[in-house]
Amino acid sequence: MTATDLLNDTGVRLQELGFGVEVDAPDDPNGETFLDISKNDFFTQISFRPHAGLGVFISDDAYGQRPDEVYRNAVKAANRVEQLFKQFEKSGSVGYLTLLEMRKLNNLSQVELAQALSIKQPSVNRIEKRENIKFETLAKHVAAMGGRLEMRVVFDEMEARLEIPTSQVG
Repeated sequence: MTATDLLNDTGVRLQELGFGVEVDAPDDPNGETFLDISKNDFFTQISFRPHAGLGVFISDDAYGQRPDEVYRNAVKAANRVEQLFKQFEKSGSVGYLTLLEMRKLNNLSQVELAQALSIKQPSVNRIEKRENIKFETLAKHVAAMGGRLEMRVVFDEMEARLEIPTSQVG
C-alpha cells in the first residue's frame, strides 16, 4: 500500500462511518496533509506525513503540536476517530487511549486477550477498569496485543523517552 492509498483509505473509511472529511493538502507533495474531520458538534484532525503515518489529535490545543497518537493503518485510525466521537457524544470531551479501546482497536475480545496472557477473562476486565495499574501488568497487557510499552517523561524544559530495563518488565 502506498502512502497516498493510506491517506485515501482513511478518508473513505471515515466517510463510511458518517464523518465529514475535508482535505487540506500541502503545496509540497512530501509535506503534511491534514484531514479535517467533523460529525455533529465533534471536530478533530488527522495529520498525514508520507513516512510518519496518520497522526490523530486528541488535545484541545493542538495547533503547532505533533499528534497525540500515530497510526499506520487506515481502518485503525478511522476506528479511533469513531471511538473519540462516541466519547464526545457521551461526555462532551475526549480522552487518551485506554486499555479497553486499545484492545478493541486490535480486534481482540477479552477472552482472546486473557488466553494470550494466560489469565482468566474476568481478570482482563478488572485490569481494563483499574485506575492504579502496575507497570509490569501494563507491559504484559500491551505485549499480549503485539505491542511494546514505552515511557516518556515531560518537564517544562524537556521531554525524553525513559529507558526501563527489561528485567523490570517481567
